[in-house]
Amino acid sequence: MFLKSAKYPGIEYEAGEEIFLSPQEAGTYFYLDVDEELTSNDAAMALIASTLDEADALLATAKEFLKQTLSSKDASHYGTVAYFMEYHRGELEPDTLAELFPSCDPGAMSFAQMVDFLKIVRFGSLLDEETGQQAFVLDLSFNPELTDELLVIYFDLEKQVVSLAHES
Repeated sequence: MFLKSAKYPGIEYEAGEEIFLSPQEAGTYFYLDVDEELTSNDAAMALIASTLDEADALLATAKEFLKQTLSSKDASHYGTVAYFMEYHRGELEPDTLAELFPSCDPGAMSFAQMVDFLKIVRFGSLLDEETGQQAFVLDLSFNPELTDELLVIYFDLEKQVVSLAHES
C-alpha cells in the first residue's frame, strides 16, 4: 500500500506493520514513524497522510507553543523547555554552539530566539496510551549530528499541542 500523501506519494507500507523510515527512504527531511496499530486503519492512515503534508505547519505550531511556554515561568512546561535550552547554551563546547547557531552569539540569544533553530527530526503517529486516540508526535532538535537532546511534542487530532517531553 502507498500512503496517500500529496507531498510524499512514494511512501509504501504494509498494513499491520510499523512504518519506520529514514529520511532517504521516505523522501522527507525527517524520520517517519507510524505505530503498527494504525497502519491497518484506512481512516488513521488518511489522517497521517494529510498531517504529514502539513508537517511544516505543525513545526510552526510547536515553535509558537514553545515560545509561549518560555514567556511565563508559570507555564506548565516552562522548566522542561528552559532546561533544554540552558543545556544547549551552557553545556556544549563553543565550536559546537557555533555550528548549531551560525552567525549568532549563543550567549546573547534568548531561549525564545533559540526556538527558531529547532528542526523536525522525526514525524510520527501513535495511539495515545491514556486516551486510546490517535496522536501525532514531532521530535525536534537543533542538529542531531551535534546533539542527541530532543524536545518531543505531542499533538491531538485537532493538531493542538497536548504535551511535551525532553529526551536524549
